Amino acid sequence: MEDLESILQKHSFLADLRPEHVKLIVGCAKNLRFRPGEFLAREGQKEACMYLIRRGTVAIETHAPNGETICIETLMPGDVLGISWVTPATAHFDCRARDTVIAFSLDHDCLDRKMREDAALGYAITSRLLDNTYQRLSRLRLQQLDVYR
Repeated sequence: MEDLESILQKHSFLADLRPEHVKLIVGCAKNLRFRPGEFLAREGQKEACMYLIRRGTVAIETHAPNGETICIETLMPGDVLGISWVTPATAHFDCRARDTVIAFSLDHDCLDRKMREDAALGYAITSRLLDNTYQRLSRLRLQQLDVYR
């Protein structure tokens, strides 16, 4: 049976992270399961953690002025949820499990403290979050251009 450290190391967000940094992150991680329809985050609530999606899909949703719920992106295994978590901020969207989701939850306060104590870890996580943000913005730009239809 694999331990949490080796499973974390396999997630694409942490895949090439130095082993000593993965060891630090293990202390901040929980392995969670969400049922279909369950919320991982709610718009306006504080983001106290970041999720590394392992299995299942998560809909990132917003609400139109008429109250309609609109899915603006679907996250898949290997994706990260809560990229504004570093600040920490409040969630800008509802994030709902579309099916059974298994994810690692990385506690903000714990990881923030470790990132401040180890500048190399802080740089590694921050640069990954920036890359993730850039990729997400690129996908949203393409959606706005109606490329996917």
